[in-house]
Amino acid sequence: MGSEHCEKCGNLSARAGIWTNVVMVILKFTIGITSGSKACMADGLHSASNIVTAFAITLSHKIGKKPANSRYPYGFGKVEFVAAGFISLLIIAGAVALISVSINHLIKEPSAPPHFSALLMAVISIGVNEMLFRFMRCAGTRLKSQTILANAWANRADCFSSFAVIIGVVGARLGFHHLDPIAALCVVAIIIKVSIKILVDAVRALMDFSVNDVYGEEIETIVENMEDVRGICGLKTRHVGQKIWAELDILVDPQCSMRDGHLIAHRVKDVLLEKVRDLERVLVYFKPMEDDGC
Repeated sequence: MGSEHCEKCGNLSARAGIWTNVVMVILKFTIGITSGSKACMADGLHSASNIVTAFAITLSHKIGKKPANSRYPYGFGKVEFVAAGFISLLIIAGAVALISVSINHLIKEPSAPPHFSALLMAVISIGVNEMLFRFMRCAGTRLKSQTILANAWANRADCFSSFAVIIGVVGARLGFHHLDPIAALCVVAIIIKVSIKILVDAVRALMDFSVNDVYGEEIETIVENMEDVRGICGLKTRHVGQKIWAELDILVDPQCSMRDGHLIAHRVKDVLLEKVRDLERVLVYFKPMEDDGC
């Protein structure tokens, strides 16, 4: 029941992200233009990037769950990482455009300070995006979905960028006229930082970066406590979409027959699939334990 509930939350997170951020984009751009706040407009672009992220969640969920076929025998799980990487590149491109606009406004003569409506918009944005972040982080963590987690942190970054808007508006109203475009540059810095992290994580996953630091100890403890297993000699793990694939060599008694070795390996596989929730596929090889270990 818990797993089904998480799946529903995962599907709901995409729709919630799309429609919430559509409203945020319209409001932020409208208020940014009418109030004269460049930081509020930059924050609107940040929210627009979150819409792209939410669309990628929907797309990757539909494609990633397609069954394996002859052309793609390992399934479509890694489409999530492709989507996450593509999203991060789009966000970075938008951020670079914002840098040019903000610097241009810094060079120009200071204009009238932004209206307080931009401040109110920023406060509303912080509250809405923090709720979205907590909801998506829960669903993404339980489902091991990199795309949902990417969207969650994009919404958390939106909270910080909205806080920069508050500083920019208040500072401009107090006479520090350049503080609003400076705040916009701070928003851009946050966007780029988060996007680079998403991109690095996506590239690592596509290159089968090891997740032994997360699952290694649990797998080793389970296997080493099993009867007829003398130890583990080599463990490889990797992310494939929302699931984990693992390969390991187990050590058995040197006097063990081939038949018994296969039975032990099969039993290890069944136990791991049963006890480690995120495991989807396990390959277990066996070798005789020599006096010098591996």
